Amino acid sequence: MSKTVLITGASTGMGEALTFEYAARGWNVAATMRDTARANPAFAGLGNVLVTRLDVTDRAGIEQAVKATVDRFGAVDALVNAAGYGQVGAVEEISADQLRDQLETNVVGLVQVVQAVLPHMRERRSGHILNIGSMGGHVSLPTMAVYCASKSAVQNLTEGLALELAPLGIHVTLVEPAGFDTGFEGNAKLPATSIPDYAPAYATMAEFSEQAVRGNLVKSMAAVADVTGTDAPPLHLAVATAGLEMVRGRFAGLMDEYARWEQVTAGTD
Repeated sequence: MSKTVLITGASTGMGEALTFEYAARGWNVAATMRDTARANPAFAGLGNVLVTRLDVTDRAGIEQAVKATVDRFGAVDALVNAAGYGQVGAVEEISADQLRDQLETNVVGLVQVVQAVLPHMRERRSGHILNIGSMGGHVSLPTMAVYCASKSAVQNLTEGLALELAPLGIHVTLVEPAGFDTGFEGNAKLPATSIPDYAPAYATMAEFSEQAVRGNLVKSMAAVADVTGTDAPPLHLAVATAGLEMVRGRFAGLMDEYARWEQVTAGTD
């Protein structure tokens, strides 16, 4: 019997690409999104794909989407949390409502989908949850700090969730991308206010984006699909080597800083 994966955020970017990858491997796919009118028309030609509405901020709608998936395919063997967006802006420029909205979608929404799917997986003592994080969860960036903070929260939630679910036979993977052409910029939201003093921060981020090496979306999502449902999937899966190198540099710098101040740290014992 074919396995079934439920994907959030399947109208664009990684969620859309993963829909095709799983379908090509014979998976049943529940391709969910806030607006089903935005679904790729090619989904209609795939007999094993169900397009249904799911807004991660709507708990009742989440439950309905999970029920529709189980009714159609009989189970949810894997969940991919790909829904999310990026809030742009210096921290001082972001309104409290924008901060709440970013965390509500990228963090609270992800948890709500996990909570809706887990009872089905616990009952069967099997399943695989894949959360799309970001290398930005390790390395914060100017004018992207709020978005990176949301992905840092996803990282820690995923790692703790993995420890909770391991005894139940349910696997968890944090997919950590960086630098893909996915329409991320087009879906990003601008800050509530603009403060000219932060022009250098925006210039730094623009230069970083221009110089960044873009990953191969198709190859990366193929790798994600290939590890899904395997006996021993990774807890952390980096996709795109440029992001991995960025994080290696970040951790090396972090350990160097700790070492420079270790004498002060020792005095706090």
